[in-house]
Amino acid sequence: MKLRIALVTLMLVLVPFGMAMAQTPTNLYDTLAAAGNYKTFLSLVDKANVQELKSMPGPFTVFAPTDAAFTSVPKATIDKIMGDPAIVRDVVFFHITPGKYMAKDLPALKECKTLCPTDNAGVMKFTQVGDKYLVNGANIVKADMIATNGVAQGIDAVMLPTFAPPKNLK
Repeated sequence: MKLRIALVTLMLVLVPFGMAMAQTPTNLYDTLAAAGNYKTFLSLVDKANVQELKSMPGPFTVFAPTDAAFTSVPKATIDKIMGDPAIVRDVVFFHITPGKYMAKDLPALKECKTLCPTDNAGVMKFTQVGDKYLVNGANIVKADMIATNGVAQGIDAVMLPTFAPPKNLK
């Protein structure tokens, strides 16, 4: 009897603790911050003041370049993008689509528009090569990070709209 009481007591203590430890989904911004490999992209989000990733219900799909992806973009290009708030916002929105799309569903979707506000700025094209999923040629390297307002897909390249940065930045 004492053993049964001890086990029930232990369960009453551990079950709620385990539930508290279970990861509760957060918004897209916080989900990417918790993943730890998207600091540069999130700095662009902060600079562009894109509150949609924090407060809008969505759903959205964010194709977030990893920190390593930004190392292939010339520093001069990053500096010029960061120097123009309108371009920063367009670049961030070029990585976001309305709707919630899991990586495995993207090839059937084939393409969708981005949230980039400039006319003709952004269409994402989705393909599959073997077991890899690609968006505009960038590999999805961390798939399906679920958030309360959508899903994030980690990618290995920074996608720039055709108009941003201006040709003199390339």
